[in-house]
Amino acid sequence: MLVGYEANNAMRNDHELGEYSRELISRLAAKYIGSYRALLFSTRMKEDYRKYYSGDSNVSTYLPVGSAKTLPSAWIRYKLNPLLQYEKVEVFHGLNEELPYGIDDNIATVITYYGKGKHNCNSLLDTLLWHHRMKYSFKRADRIVAISEEVKQQLLAAGVDEQKIVVIGAKNPFEITDEVVESYYKLYESLV
Repeated sequence: MLVGYEANNAMRNDHELGEYSRELISRLAAKYIGSYRALLFSTRMKEDYRKYYSGDSNVSTYLPVGSAKTLPSAWIRYKLNPLLQYEKVEVFHGLNEELPYGIDDNIATVITYYGKGKHNCNSLLDTLLWHHRMKYSFKRADRIVAISEEVKQQLLAAGVDEQKIVVIGAKNPFEITDEVVESYYKLYESLV
């Protein structure tokens, strides 16, 4: 199974969202080495995390190259679809709560939603753009992972279709347990 990830948190974020993303990807890669491969797409990578993924034979990283380097956010939001098709990605997981625009209908889609208050919107424009991207992602996603029952209630209050919501979380919602890893893997399997 080939899973593509919007991995900005995994490759750049030093806080709990980054730790959650890195731990999930690494544990999936270690546990399902024969049946799982991950492609990580990010606008840039912190040097500290370059070594983090280099040892996993079933994890590859993709950063913008050429002219895409000048507008990396546009690359990850608008230009990934041809690369996803070329690589034959079966499931695309927006770990940063977002999906690229125009993603092919043949690619199953998942986003993980962490709940209100986990976003770095520095201005009114950032906030408006984030809400627009969330609206698109909630509509386009085949499944939306809520990391707790509380987050599921936030999604329902926002009008998200309950049939799309799957709660995957431990007692501490940002903890990656064996059960969380297995639940994500089974979710991916159910979509391919």
